[in-house]
Amino acid sequence: MKKMDYLKKYIISSYVLIWALIIFVAGSASLIFHAPPVMMWIVRNLCAWSPTYLLLVGWKKFRPEETRSAFVKRCFSGKIKPVLLLFSFALVAGISILSLIILSIWEGRPVQSYINFGTIPLPLSLFMSFTSGPTGEELGWRGFMREEFDKKYTFLKSSICQGLVWCFWHALLWAVDSSFTDWRAIPYIISNIVVITSITVLMNIFLERHNNLLYSVMLHFGFNVIYVFLEADILFFIILTALYLIITPIAVWIRNRTAPYEKKVSEGS
Repeated sequence: MKKMDYLKKYIISSYVLIWALIIFVAGSASLIFHAPPVMMWIVRNLCAWSPTYLLLVGWKKFRPEETRSAFVKRCFSGKIKPVLLLFSFALVAGISILSLIILSIWEGRPVQSYINFGTIPLPLSLFMSFTSGPTGEELGWRGFMREEFDKKYTFLKSSICQGLVWCFWHALLWAVDSSFTDWRAIPYIISNIVVITSITVLMNIFLERHNNLLYSVMLHFGFNVIYVFLEADILFFIILTALYLIITPIAVWIRNRTAPYEKKVSEGS
């Protein structure tokens, strides 16, 4: 079986699993058992870990020539630089905050008016945000999937493919977990496609130089944590999309200018 066959099997399986979990587990918890908000958050976190469940439980179906332990060690083998780790978080969190600042200037409202800390204690909210997608998805997406796409495609094409897979993996949530059900659904979906794909590119720039998933975990967390407290209309997502369309090409240009010579040669061949 060809390498890409393993990748396709993993992607299809991940889509089937998340859709089943959302419909039967999260749906039942909400519609039948009327679970309280904290319990629903726990259920969503359990669903978010599905790429990792799938990968580790079905490991022999996706990477039979390697052991799980060797794979996991490689995913976290790169050197950790605390300043760079902090920067990875601040980069995407900063883009979201900048979007809020632009929105507040445009609408003449204070930035804090778009933030609602809710009734759940702040430490618990931060913990729940960190233990959802940031820690639950990265082993599958930026671990297994990135390696498989990188074997076939150049950096940018591989990153875009990964981003699109990751993006549409969330597609069912756009319908069941979004307040944008009218015309705003169109710019919201476009924003998801652009932003999630752009974040994948940024993640891979970090991972290319420092092969440690903690960097992508922090990028993921920096993106997610803002949305735990965000109360903003579609204009925020339009501004966010525009910023990522500016910042991501700049990051790729810097990456290309500073990439090792041998990597430039291999990608140009």
